[in-house]
Amino acid sequence: MEIITELTMLDIVWRILPAALLVPFITFFLARIGNYNDRKLEYRTFIETDEIVASYKLKNLPNLKNGTRLIIPEEYIEFDNYINNSDPASFSKCNYLKIKTFGKSIITGVWISVTMKSNDSKKSWDLDISIPIIDENEEIFMPIDRFDNYGEDFYTEEIKIKYQTQTGEKLLYKCIQSRNKVNETVVTNYHYIKKYHLFYININKNKGSNISWIFLNTDKDKPKE
Repeated sequence: MEIITELTMLDIVWRILPAALLVPFITFFLARIGNYNDRKLEYRTFIETDEIVASYKLKNLPNLKNGTRLIIPEEYIEFDNYINNSDPASFSKCNYLKIKTFGKSIITGVWISVTMKSNDSKKSWDLDISIPIIDENEEIFMPIDRFDNYGEDFYTEEIKIKYQTQTGEKLLYKCIQSRNKVNETVVTNYHYIKKYHLFYININKNKGSNISWIFLNTDKDKPKE
């Protein structure tokens, strides 16, 4: 009887031992997954875009930080040369795309694609550019005029920006603009996250009307002493 009892106790121990070893491992593994997901959420960075009208090279833009980057697409170079050979001060209404990041992470591998369309929908053109890195909460600008369409009435039909955060998370920002029946511009913004390196899942969507503005040079209105 004693031998049978000892064998039974050993059998019980061998049955319990794997579970006793496995539970801490599972707990540790789940904790690591939880910490990794929390870190991705903490460093998830979003993008916001605006279209502005300002003077050439943003010279009348108030509170512009020193060192702000003005990204020059290849399609803009011909127009930039034309302005410099003319009178740059006379180009007071240039169109720019402002891109601002919100979050704790730098973003890398930034790919920007902008599609514009004339108001009569007869012409459309694209601007594509890549930026290696954008700092956290940085604001950059990109001219969207071209030599052969300056002065024409147009609107930005679509903006797509792909990028990656420092935790390796890949995101896609998309802004789609369309004209409704009363010729108002309707703007829909999307934010997507790439899952399993295969497909994007929408995590945010908002819709509203387009707003445009110009920046005033308030120094001209100050009284001279």
